[in-house]
Amino acid sequence: MVTNPSRGVENANKRLCFLVRGLDGGGAQRDAILLANELQKNGIDTAIVTLQSTGPLNALISPDVPVIDLGDGAKVRLAFAGPAIRRLLVKGRPTGVVSAEAAPNALLAMASRFVPKRSRPWIILREAASPVQARLNDPYWQNRLAYRLAPKLYPMADVVMTLTEGARTDLIQQFSVPAEKIVNLGTNAVITPEIRAEIEGAIRTPEPGHIFSVGRLSPEKGFLTLIEAFALLRKQRPVKLTIVGEGAERQNLEAKIAELGVSGDVDLPGHHPHPIKALSRAALFVSSSSHEGLGNAIIEAMACGIPVVCTDAPHGPREILEGGRLGPLVSVGDAGALAEAMARTLDDQTDINALRQRAMQFSVERAAQAFEDVLSRMGLKLRSNH
Repeated sequence: MVTNPSRGVENANKRLCFLVRGLDGGGAQRDAILLANELQKNGIDTAIVTLQSTGPLNALISPDVPVIDLGDGAKVRLAFAGPAIRRLLVKGRPTGVVSAEAAPNALLAMASRFVPKRSRPWIILREAASPVQARLNDPYWQNRLAYRLAPKLYPMADVVMTLTEGARTDLIQQFSVPAEKIVNLGTNAVITPEIRAEIEGAIRTPEPGHIFSVGRLSPEKGFLTLIEAFALLRKQRPVKLTIVGEGAERQNLEAKIAELGVSGDVDLPGHHPHPIKALSRAALFVSSSSHEGLGNAIIEAMACGIPVVCTDAPHGPREILEGGRLGPLVSVGDAGALAEAMARTLDDQTDINALRQRAMQFSVERAAQAFEDVLSRMGLKLRSNH
């Protein structure tokens, strides 16, 4: 059931529309909805435009934010969505259209080519990944293809926004995006009022030596390295590891756990709808990714006051942890170095307040304000007249 009744493209008129591939639970989709909700609350008319209007993220959409279903109740495959997106641009007459995943970004830019510049809405692309790494290693082939096309398509946008300075540099140096079109927001819509309330109401009962990680069970998350590092650490002290998430890599991870003889101390419980609650027993949080856009799970762990250890994956962890000041950064794929950092952090006294203060900088309120400020500087005024 859609939170708001599906509406045609005419309801996009004079709204800032967030193009969301589907409502099935992806991080970029969630962030877009939270940003649209916050901007609407601030007096800026927004809408969610989707190719598939069913999914659990419906529950996040504010009643004030209309849902424009380009498939009119049926799923539109991304490869065939070009005409529907062009219809949105021409007949919907939105103020602007925002996209935040590589494949929809490319499709939106391509569709905009067939709309006269004088009547075209603003095209705003958000790059949430580490584009150089994702070009080869993104788990979805559509995104890998989109990154191949990005040097031709991304420059067609009016504005390109990144979440990290590293991603901005990548897009300028290797994807031909003009520097004057691209801005690093430096934040994302991660910490919401609901998450703050959940953290404040949670009872933290950290278990000594209990290490947690959260993420899709996918190769780029580096969980094979984490399991190897854990096995090394397990030889030195009693520790446990819980990896919260689900994905196609489960079988490989289970095989590695069995091979290393740590089955009794590693748990793969699957997806958890409330990661804050799942982290209540964590003594340490580890991110072992080979590449990471910003790293929402890292930020959520820090907001809970959990010490963190991260691989120095391009580009989010280094920027979140302020170059390692707030937690160790180790080389990607180095299980030995990761084990040493985990042991050291479990033994050290961590400044929990510093972690929490840094995490709260990634609030939905701050992300919405930064988003509006960037567009205002570029010449797009978003405030409603009513």
